[in-house]
Amino acid sequence: MRLNKLEYNKVQTFNSLMNKLVPPLVCAAAALTLTTFASSSADRRSANHGSLYVAYQQEDADSNVETESDSEGTYDVFYDRLAPDGRWFYDDDYGYVWQPNVAESTSDWRPYADGHWVWTDRGWFWDSNEDFGWATYHYGRWIRVAGTGWVWVPGDQWAPGWVSWRQTDNDDYVGWAPLPPEASFSANVGFQPWCDSYYDIGPAAFAFIRIGDFGRPSYREFCAPQQQNLILINRTTNITNITYNNNVIYNNGPRYQRVSQLVQQQAGQQIPTYKINYAAQTQRNAAFKTAAQGNQLNVIAPPQRLKPIATAQPQVAKQLGKAQVERGWQSVPQGQAEQLRHKFAQQTPVPQTLPAKPVLPAKPQIQAVTKGEPQTPGGPAKGQQGPNGKLQPFIEKPGNNATAEQQKLEAEKAQKEKGQIGRGQPENAHPPQKQATREESSKGKKEEPKKEPPRPPQTKVTQHAQYAVVHPQPQHHTEKVEKAQVQQEAVHRPPPQPPPHVAQVAHPQPPPHPAAKNNNQKKKDDHKG
Repeated sequence: MRLNKLEYNKVQTFNSLMNKLVPPLVCAAAALTLTTFASSSADRRSANHGSLYVAYQQEDADSNVETESDSEGTYDVFYDRLAPDGRWFYDDDYGYVWQPNVAESTSDWRPYADGHWVWTDRGWFWDSNEDFGWATYHYGRWIRVAGTGWVWVPGDQWAPGWVSWRQTDNDDYVGWAPLPPEASFSANVGFQPWCDSYYDIGPAAFAFIRIGDFGRPSYREFCAPQQQNLILINRTTNITNITYNNNVIYNNGPRYQRVSQLVQQQAGQQIPTYKINYAAQTQRNAAFKTAAQGNQLNVIAPPQRLKPIATAQPQVAKQLGKAQVERGWQSVPQGQAEQLRHKFAQQTPVPQTLPAKPVLPAKPQIQAVTKGEPQTPGGPAKGQQGPNGKLQPFIEKPGNNATAEQQKLEAEKAQKEKGQIGRGQPENAHPPQKQATREESSKGKKEEPKKEPPRPPQTKVTQHAQYAVVHPQPQHHTEKVEKAQVQQEAVHRPPPQPPPHVAQVAHPQPPPHPAAKNNNQKKKDDHKG
C-alpha cells in the first residue's frame, strides 16, 4: 500500500508516541502485579507458620521507664538460686557474701577465668562456663578475703562485665581485675583509667593472658603466673572505659578492631561479635543462660535493675566478722608498692568530684513477706523500726476510738447509778457526774433550815439525767451543762409553781423512769399531808 506524504507523517508520529508510552505502562503494571503477589504470599506464610517463630523479650534500650519486671526483681534470686553452688558468709562491712564451692576446693581459683570475652553492641561481655556466671559476673563485685579466698558481694545493676582493664604498650598482653564492692556505679561518672588508683587495685588482682589466646573458650589454663604480674603491670596502661548511655551500661576496654586483627594474625581465630537480646525473667525457676543464635546473643537473666532487698536472709555458713581484704598488694614489697601507687596516680589522676576515699556499699535490707519493715540479720521480720535502728512493737495511736471508749464507760457508770435510783436513791443524786452531786448535796445541807418544798427544776434536772443515760454525751459537755444549771439555781430561786410547767409542755422531755415518777408522787403526797 502506498501512502502519500501527509499520511506517512501521521503514521510516524503515532509510532513514536506508542514507543514512548507503552514501555512505562507495561513496567508499572508488572510492578503492581508483583507487589500484590508478594504481599499475599507473605500473609499466607505468616498465617500458616506463625506458631513456629520463637521470640525473646527485649527491653527498649532507649526507654528510661522502669518496667514491671524491673520492679519485681530482688536479692531473693541470689539467695535462693546460688545456694546449691556455694556457701553464704556474713561480713561486718559488706553483709552477705557468697563463695562458690570451686573456690574452696581449688586454691588457685579466681573469678573471670573459666570463660572468655566476646564483643557485643554493649562492649565486652563475659561468657562464663560456670553455672553461677549469670549472677556473679554481671551483678555485684568481688573481693579476696585473707584466709578465705575470693567471695562475691551482690549488686543491683547488670552489665556485660565489671572489671578494670589493662593492656601492654606493644599489644602482646591484656589483663583485667574484678572491681571491688566500693566501686559503686554512677551514670554520670562511670569507670575510667583512674579506677586502679582510686580503688587501690594491686598487681595480684589481675589476670593477664597473651593477646593470641584471647579467642580461646576458656582462659583458665592460659593466665600468666602470678609471679609475672608485677613485671607485666609495669608495662601496661589502664584502658578501662565503662560508661552509661540510653539506659544501657557499656563495658569498653581493648579496641575490638585491634584485638581481632592480632588474634587473627597470631592464632588464626575470629573474635565473634553479637547483638545482645536481653530477656528479663522473674519466674522463681527460670533457666538463666546465655546462648548465641547467629549474630544475636540471647541473654536470659533476672531484670537488669534489682531492688537491694530480700524477704528472707540466706543460710549463713560462717561469720567472717570484719574481714581483712587483700587488694592485690600482698606479694609486692612495700617500697615497690608505694612506687607503683604513685605511678598510677600520676598516669591517671582521680577526678576531684569523687569523695576522698571510696565508700562502702549499703547492705541489703531483709523485709517481711507482707511488705513489713526491714529487719536486721537474724532478727524478727515484723514491727516498726525505732530511732536507734531496733524493732519496736506496734502501738496504736489514740484517735476517735478513745472518745467512743470514754462514752462507753460513762454509759456503763450511768446505767449502774440508774439502777441505784430505781432502788430508792434520792432523786437529787445526779447519776452522770459525782462532782455535781456533791455540790448539790452540800448546798442542800446549807439550806436545810429553810425547809423549802421541792421545786420543779429538780424534776427537770432528774429528767435530764435520765435522758443522758439513754443518750450519753461527751464528758466535757455534761459538766458544762450541769455547772450552768447549778449556778442558775444558786442565783435565781423562783417561787414554787404547780406542775406541769409551760416550758416542759413547749419542750417535751423523755418520759421519766417509773421509779422516779413514784418517788415524785410520794413526795407530793407527803407534802400535802
